[in-house]
Amino acid sequence: MSTHAARRTAVIGGGMAGCAAAKKLVRAGREVVIYETADGLGGRARSWYRPEIEPDVGINLMYVSFYRIMTELIREYGLESELMQLSSNIYISDNGKAVGLSPDSILSPLKYSSVSLKDRIAFLAHSIQQVRKKDEVDFFDPYLSAAADDGTSAAEWGYQRMSRRGFDYMLRPQIEGFWNFASEDVSAVHARSLLAWMGGSGFFVFKGGMQIIAEKNAKGAELRLAHDVTDVQMDGDRVRITAAPHGGEPVTETYDEVVVATPAPIAAKLTAALPPEVVGEDARRFMESQRYEPALSVAFLVDPEKLPSEAHIVAGGPGDVPLRNMITYPRTVRDAQGRAVEKLLVFAYPGRETTRRLLGRPQEEQFAAVAPLLKTLWKDFDGEAEPFHIAERPYGFPIPAPGRYRRSAGVIRQLRAPVVLAGDYFNSPTTEAAMLSGYRAAEALVKSAS
Repeated sequence: MSTHAARRTAVIGGGMAGCAAAKKLVRAGREVVIYETADGLGGRARSWYRPEIEPDVGINLMYVSFYRIMTELIREYGLESELMQLSSNIYISDNGKAVGLSPDSILSPLKYSSVSLKDRIAFLAHSIQQVRKKDEVDFFDPYLSAAADDGTSAAEWGYQRMSRRGFDYMLRPQIEGFWNFASEDVSAVHARSLLAWMGGSGFFVFKGGMQIIAEKNAKGAELRLAHDVTDVQMDGDRVRITAAPHGGEPVTETYDEVVVATPAPIAAKLTAALPPEVVGEDARRFMESQRYEPALSVAFLVDPEKLPSEAHIVAGGPGDVPLRNMITYPRTVRDAQGRAVEKLLVFAYPGRETTRRLLGRPQEEQFAAVAPLLKTLWKDFDGEAEPFHIAERPYGFPIPAPGRYRRSAGVIRQLRAPVVLAGDYFNSPTTEAAMLSGYRAAEALVKSAS
């Protein structure tokens, strides 16, 4: 019988990446402690709740049927009944006139009237071509996509294959409508992945929020919720972490190894004092150079006949726009007399400049600025938009810049104990990519100790 104590591992960040790492490390026999600055797990995948609506969850992130890791976890945890399938229909708005474009039907792109027939055929042809090259443009794994990441941007790649209008009103809205970063700023791999993977996929949300996956992945780990990690230092061959509970005094503890699973700028700051043999220069430059588009979700309640239900309405066209997209979900609301009233919960996402201008402003100002913009995506909207909820995420979307998949693969291969990194900034801004990076971080620690 072994007398060796279990290795003590700290995971900084209780989002999807950190909790995925914790799952693997607990199974490997580690004593795991998760530090999370929020009061719950899930990170950017965590939903909000309001008792005025039924169901009371504010939907945040979607699960897509080609997510391999999450599909396995849904089966492992028996969460199939928690899934709600969404309509996959997308409306692309051309100066307020919205035209449907469904990824589920090959006929839908052919009937899409906002671009020429030549562009429609080119869109389908290149979609089929990318489906055949799925292994070259994996949506989540930089190991598989690195070779294809030649420094070309999504916009450059698209304009070489379609007319400018064809790209701007077919593929650009799908890139920017989901993530709000500019096609000029992201790798062509991202655009190719969309064409390869999205067609025919099912879109779902979790009834109670996607954080249920993070919570189950964290089982067996000790949770330090509402704790801010302020310092990470080496102490001999171990790692010393200082963290403070909100409103409390800092406490310092020592661990055998650490997973830093935070947004890249925070990870860079936390690891700044570590020597280069612990966090190499390539990894440090990779974190410091990562750019993000912030996210601002402004939710309204509107009468159901004023907008289509379960719709994803996206702005078409080049350049930044005041309102990038809005998503509608049916909800039952109790009025002042306690009566059930059917409404649409509308999530409106401003464009890049508008988002940056409104971040941190008073909510009254944010609601007042965004409400008039609904008509820019749906010109016939003539209803009252009742302000309901606002969520801000300064680190909303890590931008997968041209060449970044290639750099990411190189950095991941260099990860080793006692400090490793995890986060969606290694791959693409999806929960699936975040969990893959968490798995790989845990595997690097286990391999280093074997």
